[in-house]
Amino acid sequence: MDAANQAILERAKKSRSTSRSLVTKQINKLESEISNSADKTTVHEIYMQLISKFEELSTFNKEIESLIDIESLEEEILTREEYRDKFIIWKIRAERYVGSVSNNAIQNSVENQPQNMTLPLSSTVSSVLTNQPRLPKLTLESFSGKDIISFPSFWARFKSAVHENSSLNDVDNFPI
Repeated sequence: MDAANQAILERAKKSRSTSRSLVTKQINKLESEISNSADKTTVHEIYMQLISKFEELSTFNKEIESLIDIESLEEEILTREEYRDKFIIWKIRAERYVGSVSNNAIQNSVENQPQNMTLPLSSTVSSVLTNQPRLPKLTLESFSGKDIISFPSFWARFKSAVHENSSLNDVDNFPI
C-alpha cells in the first residue's frame, strides 16, 4: 500500500475509533436510562441518537474495508459484527422498553378511569397510542448457507431479534 492510501486508512481508522467510542457511550447511556426507568421519550431520543451514531460507524467500516488488505479483512468483519450485535441487542431493548412503557400507560389509564366516564375505551386507548413514537422496522439479512463462517453471527442476530423476542406474537415470530 502506498503512503497516500496508508494515510487515508489511518485517518479512517482514527475516525472509526472515535465513532466506536461514541456508539459505546450511547449504548451505556441507553442502558442507564432504561435501568433507571426513564420516560419513553427520553429513551426514544437516546435510541435515535444511537441509530445515527451507528450509521456513521457503519460508513467508516465500509470505507476501511475497501482500503485494507485481504489478510486483515476477516478480523475487521468480526469486530464490525461485535458492534452490530451490540447495536441490535440495544435496539430491541429500547423498542421493547418504549413499547412496554406505552402498554403500561394504556393499562394504567384504563384502570384509573372513573366508572361514570362516558368516553369509550377505544378512544382512551387510541389517544394514548397516538403519542407512541414509531420506531424503525427491524430488518435482518437472510442467511444464504454459502458462507458457514457467517452463520454464528447471523444466528445471534436472529435469536436476539426474533427467536427470543417475547414482544413478538406467534404470527410475527413464525419463520417463513
